[in-house]
Amino acid sequence: MNAAYYISQNAEGSKAFGRGGYSDIGRNEKMEYGLFAVFGIILIGIGSFIFTHPETMWNLSLSRRWYVKGGEPTELYYTNQKIGAVLEIIIGVALIICSISMSVTEIRGYVVNIDGQELKIPCLYSDIEALGYQIDSAEEIKTLKATNKNIKNSATYMVKNAEGKEFKVTFENRGTVDKVVTECELIAISVEVEKGPKLILPNGVKSGMSESEIKSIMGKGTPRGVGASAAEYRTKVNFNSYKVNIVYNGDFMSRKAKSIRVEDALY
Repeated sequence: MNAAYYISQNAEGSKAFGRGGYSDIGRNEKMEYGLFAVFGIILIGIGSFIFTHPETMWNLSLSRRWYVKGGEPTELYYTNQKIGAVLEIIIGVALIICSISMSVTEIRGYVVNIDGQELKIPCLYSDIEALGYQIDSAEEIKTLKATNKNIKNSATYMVKNAEGKEFKVTFENRGTVDKVVTECELIAISVEVEKGPKLILPNGVKSGMSESEIKSIMGKGTPRGVGASAAEYRTKVNFNSYKVNIVYNGDFMSRKAKSIRVEDALY
């Protein structure tokens, strides 16, 4: 098949995550990590107040009878209050650091290497063009309908470069309006050894590597296909899930990776 195109409709949809389009996803993720910072600031404030005003906390305490000695709080009370306050401050600082580190890096992204050039998945069609690959001009560029809560719409094409190397890319419209395929998010690539470029995953796994080598790095994975001729793996980067499918060829004792597919498994 030269340049493949198909529309897939999946009833699983985005219901589990409750997220809409790409821009909505970005906003939601920034909001989530922003909340980390807010909670961190609140914890630091509470911890600081408890540490510097233990008497006030004593007056508000509902468990005075555990610490009372002659009507006054014991040293045990002050010690426990200060230990708790310090822990709250530490947790608050950790949440703020986490929030900052996630906000200054690209939250979503599984970086692969294609013939020596990096590509982050998910990405845009323009990122593929920057690597020298394009959809055949004879192909019909369709419009994908917007994702709703039950259905996601995707399309797969073959892209080629001037040297004749090729691999498949899958687009998905995760937005709230209909879009031309090339304006949608590119969520997956599938590279075959024979015709495709050299693909290297972040963990060092690459196309053409033996099954035993891959298993030593990634483990067994979930068997797929007849005779377990393929394996599926799930991996996480910055709390986001990605799916890696590897298809093997050759006999059982000397199988090698025939093709590797990497997908942003947001749904």
